[in-house]
Amino acid sequence: MKLSRRLGFIGLLLALLASGCGSKKPRIVVWIEVDTLRADALGCYGNHSTGENGVLPSPGIDALAADGQLFEHAYSSAPWTIPSLVTQLSGEWPWEHGVRRLLELAPAERVPLVPRMKELGWRTAGVTTNFIATSKQGFGRGFERFDDSLAQGHEGAHAPEALGKLLEFSDELAKDPGQGLFLFGWLFEPHYRYEEHAGLRFGPAYTGPLKGDEELNDLLARRKQLTDEDKLFLRGRYQSEVAYMDQALGKFIAELKRRGWYDEALIVFVADHGEEILDHGWIGHSVTLHEELVHVPWIVKLPVSQAPSRKGTKIPDVVSLIDLPATLLDSMGARPSVARGGLLGHSRSLLPLLRTGARSERRWIYLHTDFEPLQDNALTLEKRGNAWGVIDAETALKWVVDHKQNPPQGALYDLAHDPLEKNDLYARMGPGREAPMQRLRGLLARPLGGLRGAPEVLPEEPWIAWPADLDGGGPALVKERH
Repeated sequence: MKLSRRLGFIGLLLALLASGCGSKKPRIVVWIEVDTLRADALGCYGNHSTGENGVLPSPGIDALAADGQLFEHAYSSAPWTIPSLVTQLSGEWPWEHGVRRLLELAPAERVPLVPRMKELGWRTAGVTTNFIATSKQGFGRGFERFDDSLAQGHEGAHAPEALGKLLEFSDELAKDPGQGLFLFGWLFEPHYRYEEHAGLRFGPAYTGPLKGDEELNDLLARRKQLTDEDKLFLRGRYQSEVAYMDQALGKFIAELKRRGWYDEALIVFVADHGEEILDHGWIGHSVTLHEELVHVPWIVKLPVSQAPSRKGTKIPDVVSLIDLPATLLDSMGARPSVARGGLLGHSRSLLPLLRTGARSERRWIYLHTDFEPLQDNALTLEKRGNAWGVIDAETALKWVVDHKQNPPQGALYDLAHDPLEKNDLYARMGPGREAPMQRLRGLLARPLGGLRGAPEVLPEEPWIAWPADLDGGGPALVKERH
């Protein structure tokens, strides 16, 4: 063989090898977060309603749940975006990371998740349509590609365009995927204002006074006059937004399948918090810790090569989104940090549960809101939130104290028998009624005498080394350890 021909053959072989390397399927981790999404708005969480022409509420998400696993009792740490999202990016409870003000900058040390992924060699891309969670507020840190051009406020629906941009980023980064591709998409629908979408209308015919374009403050000011018919109208508009978002997500997943990425992708679908639509007399979120605000959908689809027998499983364990970041990092091959002993903050991976059905080791699920509206108006006092809560995963008891009230007002619910929180057990108890949660000093419904009101992470958490901070620990715990 002549030298020129031999060199040509070698060049062709190298080209074919390079082509083969370039066509290798990248590892994929996808995290889709939906703003203001109630768990009970989805078919896979029990919503059996139908819209016009028999349209279903969430066929795309339901299909993802059928391919994956669904947490029946997943909780956000907070009933509004900023503290919830930072908990998911840091593995810290809201009172620990302290990022809980609208439009403030999230410090770099409080959003370490995506930079950690980048350190592990993953290519990172994100798109957000939430105007309070943009690069300006620090939420673009660690992303090689990040787009927040569609974060335009409370009007307009941008889920299809946002997920389209995320696919464009993924195609670009897939040419050199490194250890894998991490794709993050934040969808603002169905946040108020609830918009109706053609072909996706829900609810009965409505002849009442509402038009659907009211300012939220106007609705709140007249909420006590709103009827059941008005409530159904608002819920129908909300459900139309959910269906629109679901339709966009279904097309996004179809594109992952067309690229041959879906089967071996790890996909996480979750909401930052829920929404109250007059369930307890309010419209919106941020203010209370009721179930419609903190019980969120959480679905995880593992690669088909992992735990195929658990496909379609509904997981009854009570879990918190604080464990989402460690779950993602664990799937990427991260190792616990020497300094803290965990993958990120207090976050602990739920992959063992997802892969084998091992029980979650977290017993206490904490809840917190500390919300101040940006503008003063007649509703300012009512729109503030200052409450602490905890759920005992073993007993399904939920204890909440509202410190906005003076004196603080407590409530105790038995979620196993009263999931809609209609029956406040605390109000019916006699002396010693703090006993069900007396270990959590910061939650007692009485003045705190100068002690912090934070339910500090306690030694009940098996990974927290003693001594823990007892401010918030309660007299029973102090007596027990000394």
